[in-house]
Amino acid sequence: MKLLAWNCYGLGSARAVRALLEVRRHLNPDVWFLSETHLDNAKAENIRRWAGFNHLLVHESDDQSGGLVLMWRDDISIQVQGITKNYIDVVIDNGVSWRFIGVYGDPEWNQKHVTWEALRSIKGDLNTPWLLMGDFNEILYNME
Repeated sequence: MKLLAWNCYGLGSARAVRALLEVRRHLNPDVWFLSETHLDNAKAENIRRWAGFNHLLVHESDDQSGGLVLMWRDDISIQVQGITKNYIDVVIDNGVSWRFIGVYGDPEWNQKHVTWEALRSIKGDLNTPWLLMGDFNEILYNME
């Protein structure tokens, strides 16, 4: 199974959508987590159809920033555990059951603790294999 996470910095332009579809064509993921989509439900549904996926989860953008999308094919079973502006948390079953959490960390310094606290609380519930993946919006050095 192929899983891809991509911070797309907005999918409001035709150029961005073409880039997304080109990545889809080359890498052909089974599950795709997109962060910072700047999409509402209707636009995310169009992206899902154009990309050839069967299923979709969305946390809508506020039109200025954010927005999360998880798309997957029919042969993957997904059960939603939680959706917030900072993550989509699911259990994936493709013969083996495991937890996937697609993360988009809060870009505001004074809110970073909220994302990490939420992830810590999820970790306490994990008793299966799990994967955290995405854009944590964390830096190591000021020059970054």
